[in-house]
Amino acid sequence: MYGYDRYLSFDGKLKVALIAYSAVALAKIACYFLTGFLVMLAEFFHNIIDITIFLTLLYTHKLAKKPPDLTHPFGHGLAQNVGCVVVSIVFITVVALELFKEGFERIINPQVGRFPEVAIAVLIASLLIPLILMFVFKRERIAERSAFAELQNDVMSNIGAIVGVQFSSIGYYFADGLLTVFIALLICRNGYRIFKENVSYLLGKSPDKMFYRRVREITMLFPEVLDVHDIVAVYVGEDSLHVDMHITVRGDMTVREADELTRRIARKLMKEIPEIKYILIHVCAERGSFIRTTANSVMENL
Repeated sequence: MYGYDRYLSFDGKLKVALIAYSAVALAKIACYFLTGFLVMLAEFFHNIIDITIFLTLLYTHKLAKKPPDLTHPFGHGLAQNVGCVVVSIVFITVVALELFKEGFERIINPQVGRFPEVAIAVLIASLLIPLILMFVFKRERIAERSAFAELQNDVMSNIGAIVGVQFSSIGYYFADGLLTVFIALLICRNGYRIFKENVSYLLGKSPDKMFYRRVREITMLFPEVLDVHDIVAVYVGEDSLHVDMHITVRGDMTVREADELTRRIARKLMKEIPEIKYILIHVCAERGSFIRTTANSVMENL
C-alpha cells in the first residue's frame, strides 16, 4: 500500500483534485485575458469540464455505497458505472468535439497572442498537477480508472498547448490547431474505452466461464448434490455478483434437509468467492423435470 492511501480515500483524492483544478482554472482564465492566447481559454473550459467530471465521480461513488433498499434490492453499486458512462460521453461529445472545432478554427484563422513566456509558465505549472495526481490514483477500480483517464487527457492537452504556444510564438501559427485536433482524437479514444468498459455492466454483464466452472466445482463437493444446472451470475456492482442456480438432489429429501443444504452451499460459495454477495438456490428433485433458463448456452460449454 502506498503511504498516501493510508490517509486519502478515493473521495479524498477526488476532493484534492477538485481543489487543485479549481486553482488551475482560475490561473488559466486570468492568463487568457493577459496574453490573448485562445488556447488558454480552451484549457480553461477543459478544466471546467474536468471539475464537472470529478464532481460526478465523487457523487456516484458515494451513491454506490448506499445499502440496498426497497427500490434497489441489490444496492447502488452500478451508480459508479453510470457516472463513468456520463464521463465518457462528456469526453466525446463535449471535450473532443469542442477541441476539434477550436483546432480547425485555429488552423484556418491562426491567433497571435502576447507574452508567450507567461502562458508557457502557467501551462507547465498546471501540467505538474495531473502528473502528480496520476501517481495517486491507483486504477484498481473503475471510478479510479476513469479519473486516471481524465488526468491522462489533461497531460496531453497541456503538452499540446505548450507546444502550440511555443510554435505560435516563433511564427508557426497553425501548430496549436494541429496539436489540438490530435489531442481531440486521443480524448475520443479514452472516452470510447471507458464507455465500452462500463456500459457492459449496465447491460447485465456476466463473469467469465472460469467463474461458472468454479461455482459448479464447489457445489458438487457436497455429496447430497447430484447435479448443478442453470447457473446465472450478473454483476450488480463492480465487485458484487448476484447468482441464481439450480441443484438436483434425491427425490426423498425433506424440505428441511433441502433448506439446510442450500444454506451450507450458499455459505461455502460466498466464502470461497467473495464477489458473490447475493445468491438464490433452487432445489430440483431427482428424475423430476426442471426448466432450462437463460444459462443454457453457458452451461453447455462447461
